[in-house]
Amino acid sequence: SLSIIAIFSRISYHNCGILTSMRVAIQGEIGSFHDAATQQFFDHPVQIIPCTTFRGAFAALRDGMADVAIVAVENSLYGSIHETYDQLLQHDFTIIGEIQLHIHQQLIVLPGVAMDDITEIISHSAAIDQCRKFIAERLPHATVREHADTAGAVAEIATKQLSRSAAIASRAAATLHRMTILAKNIEDEADNITRFLVISPHPEPIPAANKASIILTTDHTPGALYQALGVFDQHHTNLTKLESRPVRGRPFEYQFILDVLADQSQLITLVHELEQLGYTAQLLGHYCTFQ
Repeated sequence: SLSIIAIFSRISYHNCGILTSMRVAIQGEIGSFHDAATQQFFDHPVQIIPCTTFRGAFAALRDGMADVAIVAVENSLYGSIHETYDQLLQHDFTIIGEIQLHIHQQLIVLPGVAMDDITEIISHSAAIDQCRKFIAERLPHATVREHADTAGAVAEIATKQLSRSAAIASRAAATLHRMTILAKNIEDEADNITRFLVISPHPEPIPAANKASIILTTDHTPGALYQALGVFDQHHTNLTKLESRPVRGRPFEYQFILDVLADQSQLITLVHELEQLGYTAQLLGHYCTFQ
């Protein structure tokens, strides 16, 4: 498999070139938003390894079935996807890149199906949440059924010829399965953005890295987090994310997910000073972010 240096030697700040042999594990199927994020990150064809779950994508990377994995980590409306962080903590993998993708949801049906025909809506839970207002206003009597994947919901309707069902998914999924988009861009908020992480088993440095993700564990004492945040303030580094997560095995104690904009020199200093305070700063990755 390719090292991080081999991958990023082909990256520009607008497109990420890659060898055609690259195998990419994603949560979801061809035509999913994970697939779209992959196409945005790589400017050459790659081999997609579809996985039903986030756990499956990490397992594909662990078992050598993929060279990198691309997984969603946060939505601008609904916050973090905690399973991604849980999987990162369970595996010794490294974040090597980030993609931000605008998410536009489409209502997709078999050709000839009208709005009044629909009695069931099928999609991933996140997509359903992003379209609650549309569903309530336009399809209030439809049954909502969750699916593991948006593109998979479209595939199910196409395969089974479900003429009373509609999927919420991407335009690419509709095109792939030759389905009809009955309503366009049905997400409740126009600024609906999902962050995706590129995960690699190779923890090599990326010289152009401009962002880091850290799991910070402090003492369970008054003022501990305040002291830790003071380190970032002293070095004028911008925290773009701060979120608490329970520490497993230690009820009602918490660790913190941090995203910080920092170069290599700043990051080394930050981690060193946090450790000097007696805290644990587990680096999940120092990487480039692309939009």
